[in-house]
Amino acid sequence: MTGISLGRLGLHATALATASVVASFAVAPASARILDGDPSAVTLTFSPKDTKTAGFTTGVGRTQAISVARRYLGGNPTGQRSQWCADFMNLVEKKIGREGTGSRSSKSYLAYGKPVSNPQPGDIVVLARRGGGHVGYFMGWKDGKIELISGNHGRKVGIGTYPKSRVLGYRRP
Repeated sequence: MTGISLGRLGLHATALATASVVASFAVAPASARILDGDPSAVTLTFSPKDTKTAGFTTGVGRTQAISVARRYLGGNPTGQRSQWCADFMNLVEKKIGREGTGSRSSKSYLAYGKPVSNPQPGDIVVLARRGGGHVGYFMGWKDGKIELISGNHGRKVGIGTYPKSRVLGYRRP
């Protein structure tokens, strides 16, 4: 094991022989490189171990979706005024090199990727709601509820918890 300090930020991470970096913001196979001699500026490079398989990304790609989605917290990058959660999912999917469904319907994601019964961070969750559905990225469990990051959560990209009873399906991109 090797300790890596991220300089003035005061953050510390532990790197394993597989070059996995564990920090509070991400858990993924990676290597770190100091930029321009400044130890507070570090770039992470993901391992080729987690790459596209049969058109869908595994491992890092799923957690990468959460990282990209987080960049938009509090905003609406789609320009749509209503029912834009699927638009947001399509935007994020394209940003990380996947196609998305191309549909504005949240329920279109019930046919995307493959079905799973035990979601992992970055898997897609499709929920029922009055008048339609909702879709977002699974982040984890909080107080027995599903925690998602999604578009059109209070008219912005947000993180919310939902009862498991609303789940229509879990999908692995």
